[in-house]
Amino acid sequence: MVNICQVSLKGNIPIILDNLKSFNKFYEKNYFYIICPSKEKKFFKQKIKKKNVKIIDENDLISFKKFRDISNKYLKKKVYYKTIQNRLTWYYQQILKLSFLINFIEKNKKNMTIWDADTILLKKLEFNNKKFTNYFGTTSEFHKAYYVTNEQILGHLPKYFISSLAQFVSASPSEIDFLVKNLRQKQKKNKKTSIWLTKIIMSSIAKVHDRYNGSMFSEYELIGQSNLIFNYKKQILVSGIRDNLSGRLSNIQIVILKILGFKYIAYEHARANIYSKNMLNQKQPWGKFIYILLKKISNNFFRGLKHHISFFLKLSSKKIR
Repeated sequence: MVNICQVSLKGNIPIILDNLKSFNKFYEKNYFYIICPSKEKKFFKQKIKKKNVKIIDENDLISFKKFRDISNKYLKKKVYYKTIQNRLTWYYQQILKLSFLINFIEKNKKNMTIWDADTILLKKLEFNNKKFTNYFGTTSEFHKAYYVTNEQILGHLPKYFISSLAQFVSASPSEIDFLVKNLRQKQKKNKKTSIWLTKIIMSSIAKVHDRYNGSMFSEYELIGQSNLIFNYKKQILVSGIRDNLSGRLSNIQIVILKILGFKYIAYEHARANIYSKNMLNQKQPWGKFIYILLKKISNNFFRGLKHHISFFLKLSSKKIR
């Protein structure tokens, strides 16, 4: 069984429906837990009538007001206090995903994968590997601010890693047990998971970041790096198409991506840039598609090669010592 957690607004529903078709094609048994705002829950239920989908009110985990009030206790003395207010919804959805993931795994003793709601699976992925999950990574991302926060939360970082920001991340009961034990060293877990996580994460951000850059925490990087600390192994390179898309891909374009080994498409239609505007209502131009593809293939080759060499050198130096 593949269990998927998503946090979404109603604008992602067309993408979610396409992604459900892909998961149903590749996995005989899969179940989606989609967390959405209270005011949109009825709309989600009307549009997504699938037996393998459960729609969850975000307030069942933590309300945005509660999250904001807790966060601002730690942020009120920061010079970026006013600036970060418009960005708090972004941090909020990360807390929703993390708290649901931890609650689900602790209760059901089953693996779960967080999957971005704007992302469509192209090819089957093996999320699970017996007792542990498979650790995927990408060479397309590397945001230092995430790792500064993680070092504060986890105590230290893996000796070598690439980004876990691959549009999804998975965890098993043993991996979550390790993460929770580690987090309890920061603060005792005597309240509901979402409140506990909000206090740990937002206090850590406030403690180590004096300058604001928008993105100072990632739930994907937290789980990914915690997993590596717990059970270190080489991350599996995975690649998809995301950056600079300006429209929906055609069937032929999707076939090309599959042949070339790409695993997913991410339509970041909610971003405030020239590419994202009206993305879901227009087709992806071929010229731009070829440009994106060539750039991505080039980056995958050279950065992928660097990853393999770096991991080998790190492993070799460890053996010598």
